Amino acid sequence: MKINKKIKILDFKLSKILNWWLFWAYKSRFTWNWMEFAEHKEYHFWDHVKDIDWKASSKTDNMFVKKYEEERDLNVLFVLDNTESMQFWSQDKTKHELLEEVFYSLWLSAYYNNDNIWWLVLNNNDLKFIDYKKSRNNIYKILDILESNNKNNITVENKVNKVLSYILERQIKDNLIFILTDETDDIDKKLLKLVWSRNEIVFINIFDVFENELFDENVDITLNSWNSFMGISLEKNKLQKYINLRERKIELLKENFNRNNIWYIDIDTSSDIFSKLIWYFSKINK
Repeated sequence: MKINKKIKILDFKLSKILNWWLFWAYKSRFTWNWMEFAEHKEYHFWDHVKDIDWKASSKTDNMFVKKYEEERDLNVLFVLDNTESMQFWSQDKTKHELLEEVFYSLWLSAYYNNDNIWWLVLNNNDLKFIDYKKSRNNIYKILDILESNNKNNITVENKVNKVLSYILERQIKDNLIFILTDETDDIDKKLLKLVWSRNEIVFINIFDVFENELFDENVDITLNSWNSFMGISLEKNKLQKYINLRERKIELLKENFNRNNIWYIDIDTSSDIFSKLIWYFSKINK
């Protein structure tokens, strides 16, 4: 699909939601750590209750919230998994297409928030780092890279460990890092802790709904990947064993993140991604 057409489709999907709900949720979640108090203003229904100054409000008949000003721009690093496994699909979209939708939603929120945005694209054979530019036209370059570099066949053992090592080598710090990947293998705890100690991390697991659920009956199907096919023929007891192992694997991953105070969200091809992102970023700050 041409990049111009893809941008138009994504913009159409976001038009009714991003104006202004997702932007507000993103801003309320991630800018408070970089803001300083400026003055009081009268409370309105869209203000966050966390900003209410109860002491000042108790002295009058009105409610007041604290108004903040940014101390500095937020640095946002998007890590995008562009490897072969992201081409898997069982419904109407691939994991790669889902990743693009999630990424574009977050990128647009960061762009509207005037953040400094960087990109790290993980291909099957390399990592491509793209410096930030405060230009909306830069998104065309990123989507073009995602479209043109996803046809390789080289296996990557642990994608997240590779990314974390790269971040440490480049001494990246004081960033909000979004990692979008389908990786579920155990992540090196030392690497994770070192990167987290210098940055804030949001890990977004991208799944095809089939990967986690399969079917509650005998299965004998063929699924198309990018340029190959995967055949599956399993009995019900084997399916349940797979589902249990899969659930446990993801649970261990979540436990690892929780121990390191890393934010985690899972999104699959059956999810309403915009509602899920809004719900997530509207949660009370840790």
